[in-house]
Amino acid sequence: MKTNLRLIGGKKLQSPNDYYTRPTTLRVREALFNILKNKVENSNWLDLFSGTGAISCEAYNHGARKIIAVEKNKNNSKICLKNLLSLQNIEKRKNDFDVICKDVLRWTKPNYERNLSSKIMDLDNLKFDFIYLDPPYQVNFYELVLNQIFNCNFLKKDSIVICEHSPDLNIKKSILWETIDVRDYGQSRLTFLINVQHT
Repeated sequence: MKTNLRLIGGKKLQSPNDYYTRPTTLRVREALFNILKNKVENSNWLDLFSGTGAISCEAYNHGARKIIAVEKNKNNSKICLKNLLSLQNIEKRKNDFDVICKDVLRWTKPNYERNLSSKIMDLDNLKFDFIYLDPPYQVNFYELVLNQIFNCNFLKKDSIVICEHSPDLNIKKSILWETIDVRDYGQSRLTFLINVQHT
C-alpha cells in the first residue's frame, strides 16, 4: 500500500501499490478547488471513477455537505472508504457520504436502480451541485457517461460537471451540455460543463 498520496494541506492518503490507479494529482486538485472556492461549501458531490477517493476527500475538507463516490474496483473502493473515514470529524458525519462499489457505466444509466448503504440519504431526491468524472485516460467513456448523467435526474439548475482527461482529448459538443471552461495542467485537462436545458 502506498502512502505518498497527500491532500491539500499535507494529510497522507492510502493508494494501491499498482500502476493502474492514477489518483488526481495534487496540482490538479489545488487548481480545481481554487477555481471553485466557496461554492464547494454545503454542496453535494458525485465522484465517478473515484479510485482512492482523493477528490471526495478534498470535497469533504472544503465543506461539501453530501458526497457519493462510485468505484467498481473492490480494492480501490475499500481504500476510498478508508481514506474518507480517516478525515477530521468524520465520525459525526457518517451519514453524509457513501462509497458504492459499482460499475459507473451501469450506475449512471437513467433507469438503473441505485441503492446506498446509508439509509439516511434519499438518492431519489438528491441533486448534485458537482459531478467529477475521471475514468482511465486511455478508455474514452466520457461521451457515454455524460449522456447518461445529463439524462438522469442528478442535476440542479446550476450544477457543474467536471471531466478530468488527457489534453489530447476534447469533450465533444452536445445538445445536452455546454462547455464553460477548459484548463490544462501538464498531463491533465479539466473540462467544465453545464446543462444546456437550464441555461
